[in-house]
Amino acid sequence: MEESSGDRSARPKRGWGRLLPAVGAVLSGVLLALCFPPFRQTWLIWFFAAPFLAGLWFGEPKQGKSRFWFGFRLGYFQGLTFFLINISWLTSVSAVAGTVWAGIAALGGLAGFLALYPAMFGGFAATLGRWRFSDVDTGADPFGVRVSLRVLRVAVLCGACWCSLEWLRSWVLTGFPWNGLGVVLTDSLLLLQFADVVGIHGYGFFMIFANVILTATIIRLAREMHQFHRLRPHIDFGVGAMVIIALFLYGLSKSQSTLTGDRIEVKTRILQLNHSLEQKWTDDTEVMREVLYDYRDYTDLFTTTDTPDLVVWPETALPGLFSFPWMQTFLNEEILAEKAFYLLTGLEDNEFGTEKVYNNAMLMRGSTADFQVYNKVKLVPVGEYLPFREIFPPIEAVLGGIIVEDFARGEETEPLVMDLNGEEVGIIPLICFEDTFGRHARKFVCSGPQLLVNVTNDGWFDGTAQPEQHFENARVRAIELRRPMVRAANTGVSGVIDEFGSVYDRLGGGGEARLIQDPETGSYAIRGSIPAIVRVPKEGAFTVYAHFGDWFPMVLTALVMASAMRYLIVRKLRRKSRDRVS
Repeated sequence: MEESSGDRSARPKRGWGRLLPAVGAVLSGVLLALCFPPFRQTWLIWFFAAPFLAGLWFGEPKQGKSRFWFGFRLGYFQGLTFFLINISWLTSVSAVAGTVWAGIAALGGLAGFLALYPAMFGGFAATLGRWRFSDVDTGADPFGVRVSLRVLRVAVLCGACWCSLEWLRSWVLTGFPWNGLGVVLTDSLLLLQFADVVGIHGYGFFMIFANVILTATIIRLAREMHQFHRLRPHIDFGVGAMVIIALFLYGLSKSQSTLTGDRIEVKTRILQLNHSLEQKWTDDTEVMREVLYDYRDYTDLFTTTDTPDLVVWPETALPGLFSFPWMQTFLNEEILAEKAFYLLTGLEDNEFGTEKVYNNAMLMRGSTADFQVYNKVKLVPVGEYLPFREIFPPIEAVLGGIIVEDFARGEETEPLVMDLNGEEVGIIPLICFEDTFGRHARKFVCSGPQLLVNVTNDGWFDGTAQPEQHFENARVRAIELRRPMVRAANTGVSGVIDEFGSVYDRLGGGGEARLIQDPETGSYAIRGSIPAIVRVPKEGAFTVYAHFGDWFPMVLTALVMASAMRYLIVRKLRRKSRDRVS
């Protein structure tokens, strides 16, 4: 999608004028990063793209250079800036690898790859999704109708492109759906409820749609006052406002509907013991015994006088395989014996007769003989397995010492089941980063009451913004599927989320967030436990997203591809026409 430079009057001259588009792209990346934890300046999401879009639309490449590659480079600057800040927590892998260069390489490599997606958006917005000064500089449109329609067209195309690329990022090379634009709205839950229809990636469309309209409105107001000394109607701004209001009203209606209907109350106890990585992966038998006794003592403390229905421990809570005889003895004699609660915990286990080791979630009651297991399906690259280990020897040479053995990949997506006084409650088990994949979580959905349970260990990134970002991504799953979530993390963030995405008990009252958090410092990385009544809807209705998945990004991807094909065909025909004339 290339285009001649055009619009010579808008071309920046020399010096700083040439740098302004790049400065705008970098500034946009910074503004977007500020929207997410730890900064949480969520109000910036409505215009973070303004300096980026202005550079893409009105900046000019050097004489004879392609507009597409001009936009691609600006998009890469924007994306690289954002991801270097947003996932800077990735440098924590240095502590595991034993060298600071491992963290730097991990951050630089992943950020450099992820920046390709906003780069593709930049190329699109600089050509097919371009809005021009010439759309404003005409007096033949006194009511601004044609200008507004052009703005709306650009807003739809740019929003569709960003949405489709965000969706693409969620599954290419196993996918990294981390921190899509819609995740910012977890601080504005009424606006986020439409995720049960379009999924979180669909919000990439709405956020960019709003950014395009707001950017164009600011430019139009300035130009109209300067050139015509009066303002014109802005139909596009009205349409944009109506879209946001519609999202708000939809959220308001859903907020009320989630407070109705029959429910099953599940008494839950979440444990977060804040063990360090050294404690979890040690070979020291004394430290291992300390971890085991911690779980025994805390579980006894909170279940002896008031027996819950469900106790949840985090991912790989205990230092050993489930199949080890001593592990069976410990669980049976110290935890489960004569107890009426279900225990759901993350463990590791091997497949009998093979060398396969799984990262799994176990559900047990009374005895380890009565267990259900889910083996993790979505493994973390360079965390739980080494991609291309066998077919690309240099990877094994560089990283084989860190990822010594790959976890085996699970294949089943069947919910686990609790029997509570004759009523079955399904558990959708999600391990670690699986709670960021909407398309994975929806595979477990079936009729009847269901509860999302996520067990995770973000101790790798203790002291960074990663645990908070992870938790905000997890909240979206509850909205998409309209099922509450219980989350147990080794070092935080642990808590309860209702099907509206709220961490407050809106049905039972109470003004405190249902999170394990230090009330004085606000830290989530503490040792603690929290009881909660999780009210699971009996109906367990299917949402549009649960039924059809990422249908909305798919439709928009088709729109982008069709528009691109039309654009290229028209360009080719125009070029042939010019050649005949000449």
